Amino acid sequence: MRIGARLMPWVVLLLAACGGGGGREDPVMGPVPPPREPLPTVSQDRLPDGPTVDHRSRNYFPMQPGDTWTYDRQPEGVSLGVTMTRTVTAASGSDVRVTESALGESDSTVYRRTADGIVAVAPMAEGTALMNQIVGNILEYAEPFPLGAEPRTVVRQGSTGEDLDGDGRHESFRLELRQTFVGLERVTLPSGHLFVDAARFHNVLRLTLVPSDGRLAPQVLTSTEEAWWAPHVGLVRAERSAVDATGTVVEQPYTLVLTGGTVGGEDVLARTGFARNVPLLHHALVYDATRGRYYASVAGSVPVHGQQIAIVQAADGAVSYSGRAVGSSPTALALHPSGDALYVALAGSGEVVKLRLPDFAEQWRVRLPASGIFGQWLPRSLAVSPTDADVIAVAMVNAAGTVQGGVALIRDGVVQPRATPEQQGSTVVTFGADGSTVYGFNNATTEYGLRRIAVVADGLQEMQVVEGRAGFAMAGLDWTPQGLLLGRTLYRAADLAPVGAVDVEGDCRALRTPNRLVCTRSRTDQTSTSELAVVDATTQVVLRTVTFGFALQGGRLWGMVSGPPGQVALRLDADYASRPAESLVLFNSAALE
Repeated sequence: MRIGARLMPWVVLLLAACGGGGGREDPVMGPVPPPREPLPTVSQDRLPDGPTVDHRSRNYFPMQPGDTWTYDRQPEGVSLGVTMTRTVTAASGSDVRVTESALGESDSTVYRRTADGIVAVAPMAEGTALMNQIVGNILEYAEPFPLGAEPRTVVRQGSTGEDLDGDGRHESFRLELRQTFVGLERVTLPSGHLFVDAARFHNVLRLTLVPSDGRLAPQVLTSTEEAWWAPHVGLVRAERSAVDATGTVVEQPYTLVLTGGTVGGEDVLARTGFARNVPLLHHALVYDATRGRYYASVAGSVPVHGQQIAIVQAADGAVSYSGRAVGSSPTALALHPSGDALYVALAGSGEVVKLRLPDFAEQWRVRLPASGIFGQWLPRSLAVSPTDADVIAVAMVNAAGTVQGGVALIRDGVVQPRATPEQQGSTVVTFGADGSTVYGFNNATTEYGLRRIAVVADGLQEMQVVEGRAGFAMAGLDWTPQGLLLGRTLYRAADLAPVGAVDVEGDCRALRTPNRLVCTRSRTDQTSTSELAVVDATTQVVLRTVTFGFALQGGRLWGMVSGPPGQVALRLDADYASRPAESLVLFNSAALE
């Protein structure tokens, strides 16, 4: 809100108004009104009752000397090429001074980080001595953030200590701050950088000067601001305006949009990476390295393109569609490494369809078997053999999603007679490098079975089951040359013996870059993360981290897909088991190369 910086030009203006005779009543209109009684001294800070949310570990308000931000200052939301800068310099002790400069002018506020939050130090220092004394310091942003619709309020009121209107009496003032934490929102910059967990605040700052002379009208200035702050980045967007008591515009509305800067010596946007948000209600996502594009199974509820395959270009996020419905409720997908065949699971009919690429022509369609007890099995996840584009493994589930139906093998469009046992199945599957072994993991029950399954002449033969070091939050299973990757643990493919684990609190997936994994890196609050760690798959050592601005609840990587070098696609707001993702984000960073 920059309380001090936004107040001081107004203080000067209001003091001048009180002393300049503005607002005097015409003496012919009646008797002179009596002098106004001075306002009593009030110093009130009210935090609303109710729950709070502690995001201090995310550092929404970075303020170290040397930090800088650059913004496009847009009057009425229109970019005219005007730049505004915010810079942080040292003040006394551990305090810092934040200065905003634009259009040849600058103003500053001194800040102090306290256990209660971010404090504006002596924001009325340039007013009268008594005003400065009464106002003191003001908590500008409370941490933890208060939840609920009721605003946090700050009130300072009393005498200015000076006679400004010449009637021999001191004027009074009242300062009010009303602040509401609106919640965490997505902010997409024109550059394409996306911040999913930006903290939005609605701030209203009102300053009133009350003349003692009853013939003078009180002078009121009200500043309104919508501000979005991103973790480890700071202010990424703000919408500001100011009016007087009559609604007359005092400060023309303008918007600040982040265009660059450094925090802690690092480029805020380079460290965050470039993110492109692609709104798309979909169930699954795979990447076609031969054509540089992703395929997504579109939810049936989507108008016009429901139950089709979406094509998302990795370069620019452009979306097109296959042009025909593939079947009832397309969910899981599997793509052969050659890029010749795309398999689609149909959760509505219990079928699996093979599509030829790139024209999406149907090659065959097969229905999964039914159980005498649990009914028609439905496909939950798919894996295609790396050595034979007509061989796929299918993890099956009942219609209610409560019973695992084992893993079946489809060869040349025919379901093979031998499958793994019912009620002991896997929810995710992947093939080994030579196509002779399927691996599965059960993340639907507390059995957490990690399975090694042999491909035999008439189907699949379960060979080994061990307890996997993962749980319900595990969404993927990857084969890598360094071993089978489950969660953050690598297992030896031959006997499922653990061979190493990455020291992160979250999941890992294989990057397309050789010998590299990407993992979520949880912070101290253990509820979300905004960093990805790039890991050496052989040593399990974290090589580097990148802040990407997404809150992933529980550190989960639902449907994270490795794209071209330097890019991953993340499915947002997805539930791997049921709910489709609302959108996907193409996240680019040199750290992922």
